[in-house]
Amino acid sequence: MLILIHMEERLKFGAFRNLQPAGVTRQFAKKRTILFQGEVPQSGLIKVYGITTSGDQRTVTLLSAGDIFPVECAFDKSRVSLYYYEALTDCSVLSLPKAEFLQALDRDGALKTQVFHSYMAHYTSATMHIYALEHSHAQEKLVYILQYLVARFGEKQASGLTKISLRLSHQDIAEMVGLTRETTAVELHRLKDKKLIDYQRFSYFVNVPLLVQATGSDEFENVAV
Repeated sequence: MLILIHMEERLKFGAFRNLQPAGVTRQFAKKRTILFQGEVPQSGLIKVYGITTSGDQRTVTLLSAGDIFPVECAFDKSRVSLYYYEALTDCSVLSLPKAEFLQALDRDGALKTQVFHSYMAHYTSATMHIYALEHSHAQEKLVYILQYLVARFGEKQASGLTKISLRLSHQDIAEMVGLTRETTAVELHRLKDKKLIDYQRFSYFVNVPLLVQATGSDEFENVAV
């Protein structure tokens, strides 16, 4: 089976709508595990993560409307899921046979184009995530992962700040860069003191020009993923 995310509120399902008659749409509540690591696939926003030998979660990526998972199974790179998939928000998922999807991909040019652009976006996001992980200092890791989150989920506000359109806890961000929650909380507070970000509860607002100035990486300023 192949699983596709279907989130009407993001209006990004596009060409995948043609696949609905071949599959079954399922609802998943926030925090529910959709697919376990090592599971053979049988059937809002989704967090993809692994668990280290010490029992810590490490976020691999975030999936949104129109994303396919597990892609390694869809294209025969693995027989089982390499990661866990958890609903980060309430969401709807369309599940259908892999053969049906691959046949549709062969005959539907619009679907093929949508899948191609989706995975170019994921490739760009993955390189930004890796770049954040390569930095040795905690604050640098957070500055670069914020750039990634702005590029992927940023919404410009009237105030001039850019809102990251996700509900993220300090723990969620910590898991993206391999830091402890405590260290993440301290460093985010320092970034807030520097006016690079502001946050209230689970909402984060980024001063993009200051963030770019802090990293010196203005090549990332106009990335659209």
